[in-house]
Amino acid sequence: MHNVTFYQDGQDGRLAKAHKTETQCYHTPLFSYILMAVLIFALAVPSYATTNVGTAGAQFLKIGPGARVDSLGGAFGAIANDVTTIYWNPAGLSQLEKTSFSDTHTIWLADVRYNYLAFGLPIEKIGTLGASVTFLNIPDTEITNLNFPDGTGLWYSAWDTAVSVAYSRQLYQKESGVNLSFGINAKYIHQQIHRESARGIAIDVGTLYHTGWRSLRIGMSFSNFGPEMRFSGPDLKTGTEVAGNQQLAEYSPNPDTTNPTVNAELDTVGFPLPSNFRLGVAYDLIDNESNLLTIALDGNHPNDNSERLNLGVEYWYRKMAALRAGYKFRLGPDRSEDEEGLTLGLGIHLKFGNTMLSLDYAFADFGYLNDAHRVSLGLKF
Repeated sequence: MHNVTFYQDGQDGRLAKAHKTETQCYHTPLFSYILMAVLIFALAVPSYATTNVGTAGAQFLKIGPGARVDSLGGAFGAIANDVTTIYWNPAGLSQLEKTSFSDTHTIWLADVRYNYLAFGLPIEKIGTLGASVTFLNIPDTEITNLNFPDGTGLWYSAWDTAVSVAYSRQLYQKESGVNLSFGINAKYIHQQIHRESARGIAIDVGTLYHTGWRSLRIGMSFSNFGPEMRFSGPDLKTGTEVAGNQQLAEYSPNPDTTNPTVNAELDTVGFPLPSNFRLGVAYDLIDNESNLLTIALDGNHPNDNSERLNLGVEYWYRKMAALRAGYKFRLGPDRSEDEEGLTLGLGIHLKFGNTMLSLDYAFADFGYLNDAHRVSLGLKF
């Protein structure tokens, strides 16, 4: 609540008017922020008459890091209070009070391995700096062709990586608890399939708003904004067109050389990055010395699929042990074909002096596909 000073003049009407004005000023930033977020999300939602499913590349960028977040169903845009927020909402870095490190290892579908490293460093009067590395790879696979459908004896590998640097700063803070933070994350992306590769750059931007009304937080972020990527490599070269007519050249002292020598190469089609607009809200239903119960909801609008709602619930006992659950809802006519759904997880905090070790586990149900398991290790010091 704002502290309001009234000047005693014996006119009750003036006092009432002053109080009313202060109340309006208090709520204006919250309502403006919510209205702006709703309008952006509404304008971004396309008609279901068309679909963009499968039109974006670099799909590994859609695998979110952090076992904690995964067990919350990916609803983290407004919670955003650990170092993995570099991915979910870079504005959340401003909430870090200590140097933080996180390592996520995921046993993904089809024996795919996913690893994510993140680091955050708060610097007084400057802001919070962050960095992350994402690495995904598949087991080596034997090359086959029409003549050797069972394998040629040659093998190929495929892997993806992204390296990013982030910055976040709190723009303003008031005694009432109202504060607004902004964050940006720039990343370099590399994909490799055998001897062909694609490179690109992208940025993420986000905001985090603590409304000052109890514990309500609102977060917005836009991820993977950047130019298209395109594969190239030596295996796309198809040969060389030799100048002139070689048959006539054997019988003529002046061969036809009107056609220059040209190196031919297959041209690949560029593909957009999997961008996503996220709008999230979070609220603490219970917050006392022994119990903390938080509920969070994120709305997602990707450029290559239908919209999704993520719901998450997290319960902490004495900020030492956590139980988590989440669910992912896909909107639109194809929602019955979605394999993602229930997520569950556990977490524990262990203190060693000024250092805190966190261990998190997440389970994700993928229906007809294999279940996914994630383990995260975190340090704060």
